[in-house]
Amino acid sequence: MLSVFGDESHDSTKARVFAVAGLLGDESQWECFRQKWEARLGGLVFHAADCESGYGDFRNMPESERRSLHNTLTRMLSESGLIGYGTAIDLAGCRAVASEAVAQFPDMPYYDCFIKTVLKLSDFATHFIPQDEVTFTFDRHRETQYNATILYDWITASKPRIVDSITFGNRNEPGIQAADLWARELMKRCDSHLFNDRGHPRPQWNCLAATKRFQFHFTLGRELMQILNEEPTLAGFNHSDYEQWRTRNHLVDNLSNRFRYVSQIDLADKRIDQKERGPAACEDQKR
Repeated sequence: MLSVFGDESHDSTKARVFAVAGLLGDESQWECFRQKWEARLGGLVFHAADCESGYGDFRNMPESERRSLHNTLTRMLSESGLIGYGTAIDLAGCRAVASEAVAQFPDMPYYDCFIKTVLKLSDFATHFIPQDEVTFTFDRHRETQYNATILYDWITASKPRIVDSITFGNRNEPGIQAADLWARELMKRCDSHLFNDRGHPRPQWNCLAATKRFQFHFTLGRELMQILNEEPTLAGFNHSDYEQWRTRNHLVDNLSNRFRYVSQIDLADKRIDQKERGPAACEDQKR
C-alpha cells in the first residue's frame, strides 16, 4: 500500500499565500523514515512554525538548536526517497481579481489547493512498480474537514483503481509533521517570490529542491483571471443548471452543495463517455 501524508501552511496574516502539500511513499520508505524522524526528535512533536519561531514545544530550546534540528530534519526528508508535491495560491492576487468569490467562500483556497495536490499525487502513484492503491492522511482541521471529505469522495469515485481512502490524523504522526515542514517551505518560497524581491531561497528549500523529487504549482492572481475569462463555467459549474438542481433537490446554496453538484456532473459525464467508448474504456480504467 502507498501512503500520502499532507498538511497546509500560510503566512502569519493569512493574507498573502496559502499552500497544501503532501508526501508520497511506500510502506518500507515510511517505516524507515518514521524511525529516523522519531529518534531525532526524542519525543517532541515537530511543528515547523513553532520550531522556527521558538513557540510551543520549542519555547525553551535555544535558537541555534532549533535551527540545527530544522536543518537535520530537512536533510532526513531529502534523503528519504519520498516524493513531494504541493499547490500554493496567491491570496492577494486572487482577492484582486475575484474579490466577491473570495469574500463569499473564504476557505476556497484550501479546497482548491487540496484537490489539486491530491489529484497530482494520485497520478504520481500510478508510476510506482508494482502498482498499488494509495491512502491519504491529512492533518485534522474541523473547519475544512467536512468539505474536504466530499471532494475526496469525488476523487475516489473518479479513480477507483488508484485512490483508496482518506483519513484525518493529528501531529503525532511523523508523516504529517514532515508534510508540515514541506508545506511551510513551499509557502515561504512562494511568499518570498511575490513580496520580497531581495529574498533568497532558504537553505531548507534548496536542500529539498536539489533532489528533483519535490514539485509544486503556484497559482498567481493573473493566472486565475485568465482561467475565469477562458472558462467561466469552471469544472462544469454552470450557475443556471446548478440553481435548477439545487431547487429540485430542496438544498440551500453553500459550498458543500456546490461541490456535490460539480462531482455529480463530472461523474455523470465520465459514465456517458465510458458508455460511448464501449468495453475498451472499462478495460483502460482497470489498467
